[in-house]
Amino acid sequence: MIKTSTQNELIQYVYDELAENACKHLEAALLQDMELADNCSELLLIQNLLSGATKSPGDRAIDNILQYSRSLSFQS
Repeated sequence: MIKTSTQNELIQYVYDELAENACKHLEAALLQDMELADNCSELLLIQNLLSGATKSPGDRAIDNILQYSRSLSFQS
């Protein structure tokens, strides 16, 4: 099992937030440890999927909010 500190380093690495020296050490470890490399690959895939996720509400949600807002204005 991977240590929490290593998991945190992998996340920082994927988001380019890891210090340069630590980045070099992690890249060397990725070449040596296949499990670590697989975990890094999974994180990169997840990051890619998340970047393509919808970032705005759907039409149905907007319609529900507007309908609720209209119902409040009629009650006043």
